[in-house]
Order: sequence, then structure tokens, then C-alpha cells
Amino acid sequence: MGYMSPNSGSEYGRTTILPELFDDYNGAQMAFGRTQALGSASWIQAFDTQSGNTSILTGTRAGDTIPEDFKIAWIGLAFPNKTQHITEIKYQISDRKYGRIDLEEMLYGYECPAVIFEEGYVIDEETYFEMWAYIDLGYSGLQPENGPGGRNNYIYQNVVMLGSCYYKQIDRVLGNTGAPI
Repeated sequence: MGYMSPNSGSEYGRTTILPELFDDYNGAQMAFGRTQALGSASWIQAFDTQSGNTSILTGTRAGDTIPEDFKIAWIGLAFPNKTQHITEIKYQISDRKYGRIDLEEMLYGYECPAVIFEEGYVIDEETYFEMWAYIDLGYSGLQPENGPGGRNNYIYQNVVMLGSCYYKQIDRVLGNTGAPI
């Protein structure tokens, strides 16, 4: 473990999980070419106004894989939204699919809910990752929301991955915030 300045090739550095390691539900990298309206270098996504199952996070490299020289220690998800529209999630890491997690209770009783796994997951470099969610627009009665800055025709949701990211090359995580990795 080299923490913030790992030795080249033999150690990993550590930081928070970076949105730039993932593609959003439209298949665009969470940082590349995004405007402030669409969340720039953050976990916010602007969903169109359709209920149903959709892929919301995938690895950003070919074949929906995590980039080379990155490992992710994933312990949960946070949903810091005033209005919740995601009622369930399921995900796949490599060739293993994990069961559905029902989030419907959080629509009613929690202000900023989070899901913490009993046991975390390690997502290795060049490993397939995809997360699906069921987007339900029936709970708010307001579709679409105006969202940040008064834009409409989108449902804005944050799905924040909790944990840490380990990297071999510090130059790939430093520099401009939100720059493509």
C-alpha cells in the first residue's frame, strides 16, 4: 500500500471511488463531456421520464469493464436525493449476478438513505461490472421534476458508490476534476 504516492508497479494508492470509472445509463462516461446540468464529475444522473428496469452504472472500458490498474473495494450505495425514484437494484460483477435489493421502504421513511453490504466486494481491474435499477415515477406524482437549475424532462437521481478505489498510477487520478481516466 503506497497510499497517496505508490511506488510504480509494486504498490497501489488509495482514494474514494471515482465516478470517472463508470458509464451512466446512457452509456456515457460519468465525467466525459458532461455539463453541470447533467452532473459533470459527480454521481448524479438525469433519467428520461420512463418507468422500468434500466442499466444505471457499468464499467467504462470496452465490455463494461473497470479500467486497467484500478481496483475497487465496494461497501455500499448512498441515495442522497430529496425524491426517490429507484425502488430496487441488482448488479453483476464478472460472471456472478447478485440478487435484487428492494429499496422501496426508503421511499417513505428516510431522508438520505444508504445500503451497506454485510460483506463488501472487490472489483478487480478489467472486470465486468453492471448495475441495474427499477425507476418508478409513480411515487412522486411529479413527473418530470425540474431538477437542478430548473431544467425539465428529466428525473435527477444520485447513486453514490461507497468504498475506496486503489490505483497504480497517480497521474491517472490527479489533475482536472472529472477528466476522463
